[in-house]
Amino acid sequence: METQLQSCYFTKKGPSLVTLFGYATKSVPGLEINGLGKYGKSIKEKIVFVTRTRSLQIPLKRFVLNVEITDEMGDLETSSVKWLEYPLLLHYWFLAGLLPISKLDNCLAVGSLTPSGLIEEPLSSSVVSLCDEHELHLIASSAVEGPRGVIDGKDLFGSITHLEFKGLRCPN
Repeated sequence: METQLQSCYFTKKGPSLVTLFGYATKSVPGLEINGLGKYGKSIKEKIVFVTRTRSLQIPLKRFVLNVEITDEMGDLETSSVKWLEYPLLLHYWFLAGLLPISKLDNCLAVGSLTPSGLIEEPLSSSVVSLCDEHELHLIASSAVEGPRGVIDGKDLFGSITHLEFKGLRCPN
């Protein structure tokens, strides 16, 4: 199984679209995150921790998640990379078959994740405009209107306990 999902990387010029793509194969089980350099391992461990503390049954497969960061975005910064944590979690759980959604290819999600399961979403008109410009559905739990409709994150994660959502002002 393979899929992709759009997210945002916040630069000084505002949010830039970032493509997350990944797949699951019958190989040595595990989770691998590529494209984030030194930040990838930390995010991977946080996702594994959040998954394990909720006793979620993940199939014995190899899950590979990739982040396509372009040179125009500059050097990776912690303040921007953290907003990819929630989309990576969403992507992983989708590939593991835990979420009731048939595809993510035309969706955008952005947010950070804490080990306790708090998801913070930095939503603003510029993020919504990015969805409109690229004809994407926004996955969000905050009270926001999107031109193509909003998929409620709370409904999407409804069967998974102990996840909280908090809307934030957009960083840029």
